[in-house]
Amino acid sequence: MKKSKFFAIAPCLTALGLAITVSGCKTINSTSVANFATSVAAVKTQADDALNSASTLTLNESIAYAASQPTLQEANFVETPTVDTISEWDNVLSAMETYAQNLSTLLSTNVVNNFGVAATNLFNQFNQTADALNSAPKSPNSPDFTLLATAFTQGAGAIIQAKEEATAVKIASAADPSITNICYLLADEIGADRLTSPGLRKTLNETVWIPDLANLNVSFLNAKTPTDRLAISQQYADLLAKRDSEDQILASLRRSLLLLSDAHHTLAQGQPASVQADLNVIASEIQHTGELYSQFSSITNK
Repeated sequence: MKKSKFFAIAPCLTALGLAITVSGCKTINSTSVANFATSVAAVKTQADDALNSASTLTLNESIAYAASQPTLQEANFVETPTVDTISEWDNVLSAMETYAQNLSTLLSTNVVNNFGVAATNLFNQFNQTADALNSAPKSPNSPDFTLLATAFTQGAGAIIQAKEEATAVKIASAADPSITNICYLLADEIGADRLTSPGLRKTLNETVWIPDLANLNVSFLNAKTPTDRLAISQQYADLLAKRDSEDQILASLRRSLLLLSDAHHTLAQGQPASVQADLNVIASEIQHTGELYSQFSSITNK
């Protein structure tokens, strides 16, 4: 898979320049934090389904290609994304889920005793995720996780700096630039469209859909009877439907990732109503993805 042209990562906040008075202090709604954690878990499942679907598609394509070759070679059996890449996605989203759960700990009634432990746990989680991303297996079909690792490292530094402030909103505010970077980097790996933007959507279009549609065009031109042409036309229509369903599954995942970023930003600003609005849209995206996946499966099984 081609590496995405990521935007430059903004440095995470290492200190907050404004002193916040007690009367004017922003607070984080505990229900919003819990709902955010639930949404991250749901998006993690959405990502797993979408990426495994794409991986199966490209593997099937490579099997068809391998069958046309004179000898079997392991190099011909390629899947995008790879199992390792899907695992790293899971690690990243798991770290975000743990982060949200630790924010909940920071809001507990025993905050004086829990705060230092929870903040340190967040710091360790982010650093461990960065280390895992840096040590991820490298291959031509895997994305470059270096910038994601950097975002987690910067997030860890921001969290440990904000630990001294002893408020959940300070931690969330300090981590917000890193959470934004992480969500946008993952969204870039998916791609804004299937035609021009680097990413998985464009890769699938170029390696699966365009070749398969072209092959059907050749078959149509070589067809001898109207019945044969009709059958090929139906195959072509089914393939277009499969392409559109799969592409929308990935597009929906991308929107969910960007909405997670928006939800966290409003969470850090202490705006529970806006947080819930973003999370409601994520729930709708996930439901839509499930419907698309069912549609895609039914077409595939024809």
